[in-house]
Amino acid sequence: MPRDTVRLGDVELAYRIAGDGPELVVLVHGWPQTGACRRRVIEPLAEGRTVVAPDLRGYGDSGPAGTGYDKRATAADLSGLIRHLGHTSAVVIGHDRGARVAHRWALDRPGEVDALVLLDILPTRVVMDTFDRDSASAMWHWFFHRNAELAETLVAGNVEAYLGHFFARVRASGAVDEETFRHYVAAFSEPGHLRASFADYQAGFTTDLDLDEADHARGVRLAAPLLVLWGAEGGLAGRDVVRVWQDHHRDPSAVTGHAVPGGHYVPEEAPEELVRAVGAFLARTRVTPR
Repeated sequence: MPRDTVRLGDVELAYRIAGDGPELVVLVHGWPQTGACRRRVIEPLAEGRTVVAPDLRGYGDSGPAGTGYDKRATAADLSGLIRHLGHTSAVVIGHDRGARVAHRWALDRPGEVDALVLLDILPTRVVMDTFDRDSASAMWHWFFHRNAELAETLVAGNVEAYLGHFFARVRASGAVDEETFRHYVAAFSEPGHLRASFADYQAGFTTDLDLDEADHARGVRLAAPLLVLWGAEGGLAGRDVVRVWQDHHRDPSAVTGHAVPGGHYVPEEAPEELVRAVGAFLARTRVTPR
């Protein structure tokens, strides 16, 4: 799929676009991925819609920047992107780190998010406030990435082995093929990109957490209709994901969701289920583009 770029302030953002319908859908990837993680869903979702899959700043084909890896700054990039494309609002579908960007976007600029789909995450403040031995062991890389200089020193030159650890199960199942895995390895081997992704994690412990806690304390909640999906075999199995997100929404009845087959990498492990769930969700919400 052809790649386009746009200069937005201090970063050049790369994106891929499909379809030409009036409703804009933005697909926001996570770590350690790029917009390529949407390869199985972008065309089906583009039937009757326009779908854009950007690479976040410092990821994939997008340029790195010296600063601005907190979710507020990254969400501002996406706000600029949709306006560049001639839209003032969009349906936003985020996975992993990208879902945290999408969450912040919807809090900061509620008029720009018509509907929200969050894949396999809980709110940052909830994660940070509920770590125990089991969850900290499963999410050890959050703490490792927090020490960005050390992490970069140890991982640089060993990117394939490092990413191979995280993708071992989905490579074995075929959900992530070798071509895509090689793309991810090349993307995170680019100068500055590995550090940028670690800066993303650093912000989770500082700016992102501070903003989330302050907003929650002030009563700021999501307003857009919200669908949450998570892997039935992933880290959120057994958690009451819908209830947690209802606590972060103005209208708990506007929050729906369910588990889908597979684990954490929902767009790659359960693409058909994702497309079907999003289609039904948007039909229910009757989103009208603005």
